[in-house]
Amino acid sequence: MSKITAISIILLLIAGEVRSSDELDIGLFAGTSYYMGNINPSVHFYNLSPSAGALLKYNFNEHYAIRMGVNYGRIRADDLDFDNILHQTRQAGFVNNFYDFSLQGEFNFMPFKVTIFRKPLSTFITAGIAYTFIPDGQGPAANYLNIPFGGGVKYGLSRKVTIGMEWILKKSFTDDIDGVRSFGQFNSPSLVHNNDWVSLAGFFITVKPFERRGDCPAYWY
Repeated sequence: MSKITAISIILLLIAGEVRSSDELDIGLFAGTSYYMGNINPSVHFYNLSPSAGALLKYNFNEHYAIRMGVNYGRIRADDLDFDNILHQTRQAGFVNNFYDFSLQGEFNFMPFKVTIFRKPLSTFITAGIAYTFIPDGQGPAANYLNIPFGGGVKYGLSRKVTIGMEWILKKSFTDDIDGVRSFGQFNSPSLVHNNDWVSLAGFFITVKPFERRGDCPAYWY
């Protein structure tokens, strides 16, 4: 839990630095989470579960931003969902809740700045580093670093409000999330690993909590 405390302190310090900035966004995320690994090696959007989160973003300019987020979700899998003989013989399965803390950069492909005359639409990509904590579930509890990356699309509804959707894949460097550590041996280690993935997909909304500065008030929403 010390890692979670340290991350929380960093988030509060950064929030304090930008508390008076009109380039700060705060927002909410709602969507789904799912797992890929030894039990589910290749099927995206398998066994979807609800997920939710919050984010804090600082926009450097129309193209670049940095964001911090916290998400909660659930992942689950069962060998019996697959027809091959390995899965049917092994009969492994798990259900895990997780908390995820991330720091990511973001790049907009199109200039993204809302004015009274322009409500931009832009695709974007994002990548960074994250810490995931799995406190319980039928699989082994774990906490680990991972590399989140993905993209999405967003639209400026007004000067203060942006909506969008995104798909984030999280590459872990652990093979213990599902409790199955190898392809060929039942619950035993081998030299052939399939590191587990946790992914999020859904919708977000952000708002600017502070007044815009520097532009003519006629252009404010």
